[in-house]
Order: sequence, then C-alpha cells, then structure tokens
Amino acid sequence: METEKKVPAIEKADKIFKYLYYKESATQADISKDLGIPKTTTNRLLSVLTELKYLNLEGREYKIGEKFYFFSNKHERYTLIKNIAYPYLEELSLKFKETFKISVLDEDKIRSIGKVESSDFIKISVSENAIFPLHAGAASKLLICQLSEGRLNKLLEKTLPKYTENTITDREELKRELLKININKLSFDNMEHSVNIRAVAVPILDSKNRIVAAVSCPCFPDSLTDERALKIAESMRKSCEEISKRLEYFNK
Repeated sequence: METEKKVPAIEKADKIFKYLYYKESATQADISKDLGIPKTTTNRLLSVLTELKYLNLEGREYKIGEKFYFFSNKHERYTLIKNIAYPYLEELSLKFKETFKISVLDEDKIRSIGKVESSDFIKISVSENAIFPLHAGAASKLLICQLSEGRLNKLLEKTLPKYTENTITDREELKRELLKININKLSFDNMEHSVNIRAVAVPILDSKNRIVAAVSCPCFPDSLTDERALKIAESMRKSCEEISKRLEYFNK
C-alpha cells in the first residue's frame, strides 16, 4: 500500500494543540522554541488558528479556543452534564416547588439543555434547547462572565436589545455587572428579559474553576423575594458543587 502523504502544516498544528492543551497558555516565542518550529511558520499558523477561533490570544499568550472545545464531543459533554444534573434539579424542584433549568454557552448563544418543571398547576415552563440572549437573564450573564475581553467584545459587538426597562444595554455597565458575578459566582435576573420573571443562577465548574454550565431558577416576580432568592441559591450552590465533583470524576 502506498504510504499516505503527510501535510506538514496540519502536523505542526497538531503539535501546537497538544502543547497548549498541557501547558494551558504560551507565547509565540515559547511555542516556536519548545516545538522547534521556525518563527515565521509559527507566526503564520498561530494567526490562522486564532482567526478561525481554534486558539485565543490573551495579551501575548495563546490558549486553546472555544471552537476547538466546541467540536470536541459537544453532544456527549452536554448529555453528560444534563444526566448528572437531572436528579439534583428534581430535588431542588421538589424542595422549592419551582422550575429549574440547566444552560450552556453554545458558541455565540445561550442554550437550555435540560429542565425540571414545578409540579404546581401555575408554573414557569421552559423548552429544552430554548435560546436566550447573552446579556439578559441570570444564567446568560453567569455563562459569559469569565470570557476574555476580546471574546466578550466580539459576542457583544451588535446592539444589545432592550427587552424590559431593566435590561442592561450599556456594554460598560454590563461588564461591571459581569465582574461582580464572576467574583461571587452568583447571578440574578431582576425582570431583565421578561417582566414576568425573576431568576437566580449558580455555576457548574470544572476542575480548573471554569464555568461549564449554569443552573437557574426562573420564578414569578412576587414569589422570588431577595431573601428567598438567596435561600434557593444556597441550596443550588450545594447541588452544583456535587454536580461539579461528579463531572470531575467522569472527566478523569
């Protein structure tokens, strides 16, 4: 059998991906030196991979980009997260008689991937695979609060629609809000996407403390006082810590 021809550029890109996967971040000079790839070739490859979003450039250092992870068994990851989280959502829903959902950042959209609805006759209903805006909603803000400034600016480059009087449409104000959310690992929606909904959200984290999903509880405004929101958030946080531990176990 004739030996298949190799493509040098793809082989070098493969080396870069493996290198950054284990090292997490590195400068162009480090990548060139450690992998023995000429500087001009390294520069050209990094530029193309960054433009295609397989890599992210943060300051002077390159990291694995969102698109790389997006194509890495996205469906399996979402299914795993959903299956692990489901019994915890059931417990929370039974305890508080509210709807709970789990959401992820899917490229440039916030997507619901699972839910457990309240057993009450009058309740908040959420469709699985429902799409939500990036800037309005407890889960949405939580899921974008750790993004690099460059990635965030790209996602928010279009006009931010105003859904209610409480929707944050100023980018700088939104960034300040996201900073607080990232510090507290807790997000609230005060009727920002709908005048009929208030919500609270907490993160599911991976082993490196990165947010991989958000669990949120959308409620009718009158039923979610500030005091009750904090009480629900406390239980949600405990559940999400357990979910995070189980995810870490399965990802070993």
